[in-house]
Amino acid sequence: MTLAPYRDEQLNYFKFASIVLNDFPKALRQTFKSMWDNTFGYLPGYQLWDDSITVRNMFLRTEGGTTRIPAHLSYNEWDGTALFQATIYARSFALPDSRGHHRTLSDLYVKPRRLPHGSFHPSVKSPGGNEAETYALAIDQLRLLRNSICHSHGSEIIKVTFDQYVQLAKDAFKALGVNTNSIDAVGGLTESDFPTRKVRQLEEDTRIELQAVNKFLQDEVTDHLLDIQSDIVQSKQERQNDRKRTDTERKEEIQDLKIQLKSDKDELKDKLEHITSVIIPSNQKQLEDRKVTEKELDNLTKQLQFDKDEVKEEIRITAEKTIEAATGASRGITEDLAELKKKVDDIIKSNKSGNSIITSDTYTHT
Repeated sequence: MTLAPYRDEQLNYFKFASIVLNDFPKALRQTFKSMWDNTFGYLPGYQLWDDSITVRNMFLRTEGGTTRIPAHLSYNEWDGTALFQATIYARSFALPDSRGHHRTLSDLYVKPRRLPHGSFHPSVKSPGGNEAETYALAIDQLRLLRNSICHSHGSEIIKVTFDQYVQLAKDAFKALGVNTNSIDAVGGLTESDFPTRKVRQLEEDTRIELQAVNKFLQDEVTDHLLDIQSDIVQSKQERQNDRKRTDTERKEEIQDLKIQLKSDKDELKDKLEHITSVIIPSNQKQLEDRKVTEKELDNLTKQLQFDKDEVKEEIRITAEKTIEAATGASRGITEDLAELKKKVDDIIKSNKSGNSIITSDTYTHT
């Protein structure tokens, strides 16, 4: 019986399934090795990735000792799911966020973009030129393309979608530094390159990959639920600790307050005693000073009264002497004036007598 030829949509599905199942794991292994070598390969106590049990144990240690990655097996046996887990979900390559908390590349660069279900990253190039972000976006793009095959409802892909998937895969490979020749080669495959045996193998590999995807998602959900449960328990414990700590702190604060109040009371008492010791002597001194001042004022008043009386007496005596002196001077002046008048009268009389003698002589001579 002759098999019916594949339709173009079926052939497109087989081609891209071949890329996802064969080329994606190779690209992811190359990327993982590069990430390991650049991050740990040259650090003391580590070595470049050679897929030995020694280096795989080193990786297991950097993952914290537990991981869903089969580190006991050669990384050539890791499927796509394990390789995604070993790269963008690995604790080994976690980086600090803005608050200094270490987060996986997926948590740091992929989840914040919140891509709608079934969509792809419009670009895998970091807007800021961050190589870690570019790697995270490119690896996640391969994961999204892998999921599109695994969750496909049929074994057909129309040409437009096929061309889009191929271009997205090539862009991701280029961002990771992986050669795209293998993808280009698949584009030239024909129906003869997919015999029934190979198609059945692709279908089986796709089924196994889907099981791995679902197992990863189940584990991720389980881990998330366990994290939530752990967070709830931790939060409850923290609240209890906070309550205990609050009660203890409140008791300590009350005790500290009592001690402070006693200290303030003692200090206030000391201040009052000091003020009292200063004010009472001061008041006594003021009273004594006041008594002294009143006594001195009384003495001063008496002295002023005495001085006033003395001044009055001196003024009286001085006035009497002045009057007496004035009276004596007036009497002397009067006497001098009388004597002067007498002398003037005598002179006048003398002049009159002389004139009479001159006249008599004149007449005689004539």
